[in-house]
Amino acid sequence: MASFKSNVIALWMVAMFLTMTTMEGIKVVAVCNIDMKGINNQCYSAVAGNPPSTPSTQCCNLIQQADLPCLCKYKYLLYTLGVDVKKAMEIPGRCGKQNPCY
Repeated sequence: MASFKSNVIALWMVAMFLTMTTMEGIKVVAVCNIDMKGINNQCYSAVAGNPPSTPSTQCCNLIQQADLPCLCKYKYLLYTLGVDVKKAMEIPGRCGKQNPCY
């Protein structure tokens, strides 16, 4: 039960951090070893549209540097940012990296 509470608190803190960052405009913020501004700029087209575009080289470079197991903890927050979780979870595989979230 304590583990569940600590996970909820951690997710809440990340959500609040992202909300504050969004309210002030996106700045360079690193979460799980990934530049959140860069991922937004470079990978958005890979999660938007039907069908989504192929991830750019710059997007894949960011994914290669990311701590994906760490990001898995926050995947359920993606929908609050307007990101299609299913499409986002496909990006690592499309960039040649195994997705540890599955």
